[in-house]
Amino acid sequence: MSIIQFKEANCKSCYQCIRHCAVKAISFHDEQARIMEDACVLCGKCTLVCHQNAKQIDSDVPKIKEFLQSGAKVFVSVAPSYVSAYPGASFSQLSAALKKLGFAHVEETAIGATRVSEEFTRLIEEHKMKNIITTCCPTIVMLVEKYYPELIPCLAPVVSPAVAHAKMMRKLYGSRIKVVFLGPCISKKQEAAQSGSIQAVLMFEELKHWMEEEGIAFDEEDPEPEEMHKTLARLYPVPGGILKTIPKEARRNYKTISLDGLTRCMEILDSIRDNNIEGYLLEMSSCEGSCVEGPGMQHIKTPFLVAKDKILANTRKKTMTKPVMSEDVTDDLRAVYNHTKVHDKIPDEATIKEILAKIGKTTPESMLNCGTCGYPTCRDKAIAVYQGKADLKMCLPYLREKAESMSNVILETTPNGLIMLDQDFLILQYNRAAGEILGLTPECVGMPIEMYLDGADFEKVRQGSGDIMGSRSVSANGKTVENSIVAVSNGDYLVVSKDITAEEENRREMEEFRRETIETTQQVIDKQMRVAQEIASLLGETTGETKAALLKLKKSIAEDKKL
Repeated sequence: MSIIQFKEANCKSCYQCIRHCAVKAISFHDEQARIMEDACVLCGKCTLVCHQNAKQIDSDVPKIKEFLQSGAKVFVSVAPSYVSAYPGASFSQLSAALKKLGFAHVEETAIGATRVSEEFTRLIEEHKMKNIITTCCPTIVMLVEKYYPELIPCLAPVVSPAVAHAKMMRKLYGSRIKVVFLGPCISKKQEAAQSGSIQAVLMFEELKHWMEEEGIAFDEEDPEPEEMHKTLARLYPVPGGILKTIPKEARRNYKTISLDGLTRCMEILDSIRDNNIEGYLLEMSSCEGSCVEGPGMQHIKTPFLVAKDKILANTRKKTMTKPVMSEDVTDDLRAVYNHTKVHDKIPDEATIKEILAKIGKTTPESMLNCGTCGYPTCRDKAIAVYQGKADLKMCLPYLREKAESMSNVILETTPNGLIMLDQDFLILQYNRAAGEILGLTPECVGMPIEMYLDGADFEKVRQGSGDIMGSRSVSANGKTVENSIVAVSNGDYLVVSKDITAEEENRREMEEFRRETIETTQQVIDKQMRVAQEIASLLGETTGETKAALLKLKKSIAEDKKL
């Protein structure tokens, strides 16, 4: 399962995530964003900038609860930035709260950081590396492995403090223990899965919610907290904190610089790749502000300077408890990095131009490079389309131009007249059909609409009657029209005027035809009645004569029989 997932129902294709993704590891298909896992470095920036709540981070909480329910001994390695995540809570109180949840043992990740600083010091003193890039941030390591594999020799071959601490605890307490890292970092989840030393990652925000569900607060002290004594390594989360843990004498072998924020780190990596930088010890962190904050505590709002001051104060704090046994543990902290370069096909110039032409980018002037789609230039966007990462329709200027073009086609081809009026019913603009129907000319702009249409309906609207639909009247040029008056934005009005002159003429002709038909029909009926009456009169006379003749014949026959 992906560490960062998208909720399709929430994604509104605003492109915020791709705009802020430094490595463009997000693709769009069918208006839905997708994380490209092979390209993602898990900086978590997309989760911070998504206002639609369309991103969610895969949680290890269910797995951790299974560990606890199984009866396993679950140890916690707590990142030193806990003091910014839970202001006011001491390590002893945090330890007590974690043990209430079922954890067996709680220590500070800075214990491992102390050993990592010793390894960095050794590398600096050996002075064999052209440049040394610290490897405490898993995102920076992934960035180099995927996008700057030629710089892998510059990565300090040392595990991160979290992995170092986990290895130290497992060496001291046995390999059967489960180690959970507690911190602000998403990419630690990937590091944990690869390390084999950390079994799960619990983010500060997840712990906060878990404690709320269980009704646990930071209101009790752990009677025997495993609080470290070599506290200088608690500086690791603040920008420049790693460098400060390295002795000044050792640092003289290299120029030092602290870099936070993925974009700035990539700028320096580009310079190293171009052989413009040499002899540097580079502390790199993908998060702006280093590990003081992080995507795993986006809803924990502690101001940066407040958080930094709390970490500095915690570093100066003297520990009065007994020494922690793991502080004296040594282990093999060497790390090996892998070439996992992302291979994207680059189209030729003809293909790029063909793609650009499909969205109307055929001239230098049309290359706006507005960045709305999330890519810095139109050319970059075209390459992303070729690589299957982006859709053509992600271009806002193109869509706007297309919509305007479609609107213009509709306006110019519709048989209905469309007239825009201001709040005083003065003509602002009109389409071709309106000009033909009402005889409008460019000089009519700014003139009252009542000069061309019956003013009665407009007076009703002025009096607050609301929209008027399908009202018939005769225009100033003698045409019969059917008008609809609709209020639009900014107090303006849209008049839709339909020429029904021909319809009215047809209607009058049909009425005349019906009238004539009725008159003709009535005349036929009257004539038929007269004929019927005449026939009836003639039939009456003929019947009488026939009866008399037949009686006379009957009498004659009867008399013949007597003879």
